[in-house]
Amino acid sequence: MFGRTRQQQTTIENLQEQNARLEVLVGVLAERAGVGEAELDRIREESGAPRVPEECRRLIAEGKVIEAIKVYREHTGAGLEEAKDAIDRSRGVA
Repeated sequence: MFGRTRQQQTTIENLQEQNARLEVLVGVLAERAGVGEAELDRIREESGAPRVPEECRRLIAEGKVIEAIKVYREHTGAGLEEAKDAIDRSRGVA
């Protein structure tokens, strides 16, 4: 756990799961409202939501998805699943 108590780790995991569920809900609601991915990205950016760093976008363009996930985690502190989901959304896979 690298200095984290089990309770802290559980809290972090619960928050990551909740965040993932909310991201899915946002996607469903955006789709129902006819909001495209580009507009949704713009709305996220305006709201201050974390964006996929430019370095990650470059790595994705080079086909280095795993490296992009690693860099995303380093920049945002996100967990593995959250980082993978963010990179997949950026790639248009999610």
